[in-house]
Amino acid sequence: MHHRRVAVLVSVALLLTACTDVVAGDASPGGPASRSTPPPGSTPSPAPGTPAPTDEQPPPGPDFPADTEADGGPAQAGADDDPAGSMRVQGLRYTTENGYVRLVVDLSTSGVPEWTIGYSEPSGPGGGPVEIAGDAFLRLQLRTQATPAGQGSSQITVSPGPVVEARTTGFFEGTEEVLIGIRGGEQPFRAFALTDPGRIVLDVRSAG
Repeated sequence: MHHRRVAVLVSVALLLTACTDVVAGDASPGGPASRSTPPPGSTPSPAPGTPAPTDEQPPPGPDFPADTEADGGPAQAGADDDPAGSMRVQGLRYTTENGYVRLVVDLSTSGVPEWTIGYSEPSGPGGGPVEIAGDAFLRLQLRTQATPAGQGSSQITVSPGPVVEARTTGFFEGTEEVLIGIRGGEQPFRAFALTDPGRIVLDVRSAG
């Protein structure tokens, strides 16, 4: 399947209808395994003729999984040693593909922490309500074991497509979270981690 990638910087008003603030968040390593398995600890090589990294090519494997089940992955070290407590969410980026949209959660380090993602209520890490647009909500949890000191916030609001809004919602007991508002109820998604630099990549299938 050939995908036509249209990179959309969060500052470009063509796909983004509101603000994109890229600031700091916090994140770092710990445990389980993912149903979308990337090559261990590395970024997949782009096919000949495709643009070089920022790449974010999906890992080899079956076609886009048509399900809404929770996903996750273990901590993965990058090429550089990341000091304990130094990892954080650095920003959010949005692109569109043929048949799905992609949200990339950029981290401040070369590795990635243990992470999970699944549909949930629109609440923050401590259980308090979060004001966010959408009909269903994906919660990304990054088990960083870091403290919230120096944490900032990131937010994007998007139209059209299944992702309406995404925002960092803070820290609780060593876990940083990102909440993603989905238009039209729960949509199938896939997620995987990449290192060097550390990123969590989320693809959400467009409804219909």
